[in-house]
Amino acid sequence: EKSQELSQLSSQLKQANNELIVKDRQKDEFLDTVAHELKTPITGIRAATELLMDEDDDMPKDMKQQFLKNILQDSDRLGRLINNILDFEKLETGRLNLDMSRQDIYVTITKAISSLKQIAAKKEVRIINKNQHHFYLHYDEDRILQVLTNLLSNALKFCEPKRGEIVVDYKLGNQFLEISVSDNGKGIPEEDHDYIFDKFYQSQHQNTIKPQGSGLGLAITKQIVEKHHGKIWAKKGLKNGASLVFTLPFK
Repeated sequence: EKSQELSQLSSQLKQANNELIVKDRQKDEFLDTVAHELKTPITGIRAATELLMDEDDDMPKDMKQQFLKNILQDSDRLGRLINNILDFEKLETGRLNLDMSRQDIYVTITKAISSLKQIAAKKEVRIINKNQHHFYLHYDEDRILQVLTNLLSNALKFCEPKRGEIVVDYKLGNQFLEISVSDNGKGIPEEDHDYIFDKFYQSQHQNTIKPQGSGLGLAITKQIVEKHHGKIWAKKGLKNGASLVFTLPFK
């Protein structure tokens, strides 16, 4: 009997050790990714700035405008990454406070879609707000706007240009509102559904394209939803695409 207990304990310790090794590797990969993502926009900003300084007088106006546009885009990308890291740290340490107030979910969804309108238009991807009903409940609008923007941005990354479609919808449950962001993109492998919101997680599936970014977006999204006492999960979306769904309680 003692031998069986020791064997079981040994097995549990091995499993725990393997999990720690995996987490440690994922953390190292995350730090490498963040370092790369920080370096890329900084390199772009520096290169464009040096060219503007060296060639400013002789540079055509349209070329100058393009370099300035590149600097602005890289600065925005850098800002988003830094904000994600700061938000993640606040959520991990429980220091992120919510500013709860009565809000209209239809208006919040409309704002999120509008913020990505230009990116979607450039890629020729349609974003549809399926539900036109106004529904009020209490939440932190800035943070739920962040959740929706993260989910829409994630869907945009996996949608094919000219053929992509993203549908935002919501419906009433018994104690909550269920909001979904569905796309007809590459989809998420079923074996990844339970893990895509985990910190440091990267899919090992050969058909899953690794999107640009730190990979913190969905982890932050999950924690914001849970801080609102909601839940979030993944399922199959339009055609072979993905659908990311989250809930917000009525109270």
